[in-house]
Amino acid sequence: MAHGLLTGVLFLLALLLPGQGRAGEAVPVVNVGVFTVAPFIVAGPGENPQGILVDFFDWEIAPRMGVKFRWFPPVTVARLEQSLIRGTVTFTPILSRTPIRDNAKLQFSANNYIHFEPCIAVLPDFKLNTLRSNADISGMSIGWVQSGALPPFLNQANIKLDLVSAVDWERVNLDKLRLGRIQGAFFSDVYTPRYFANQNGAKIKLLKVPTAGVSLYGTFSPDAPASLIKAYDRAAREAFADGRWEAYLAKALAGK
Repeated sequence: MAHGLLTGVLFLLALLLPGQGRAGEAVPVVNVGVFTVAPFIVAGPGENPQGILVDFFDWEIAPRMGVKFRWFPPVTVARLEQSLIRGTVTFTPILSRTPIRDNAKLQFSANNYIHFEPCIAVLPDFKLNTLRSNADISGMSIGWVQSGALPPFLNQANIKLDLVSAVDWERVNLDKLRLGRIQGAFFSDVYTPRYFANQNGAKIKLLKVPTAGVSLYGTFSPDAPASLIKAYDRAAREAFADGRWEAYLAKALAGK
């Protein structure tokens, strides 16, 4: 609590400084926590996060907010949640909104601009090409990440969830799929399994999950000041307009 209060006071004081943000002058620093979800966020050299989301937020969001983001090394989703709740980090750029997170008093941006369409990665010889109901995967062992949000489609007693707590959970689950230890691997988006499969030359088939998908929000610690959230909402409206985010995504998927 004290850490979050101090963060808010420092941020407010920084906004009041004349000429804030001009060349050579300090700007407020916001501590940012993340989990890996390639190619959006991956662990780079020295465990520093990198990826198209990091680039977009550093180049498009932070300048519009008048802040600088200090990126912490990627952690698991469960650990990120606790870091936000405790105020160890103030912000994370993408997180789904759930009743548990609302009860923890996490604060969410007014709008969401990134939406994931979930899928299940299976081996190429899997009997189906389309999922119509969870009966299609009844009895299967499906890999996912600990504390990750699940659609009702998968949160059923007839489906065995194999939860991974590793930071590089995507690679772990695809390896387990290749070795036959699980029959499918759930992903909140189609880009991540394609990214890792292309990297490793793996052959997989993606089955889209018949659900509405996952909306992702900029998420703040309980003690983050209202002024910071307001600054983010204003900056995000501008930054995500006019196809900027889509241009970043297209470039990353093209390998540029």
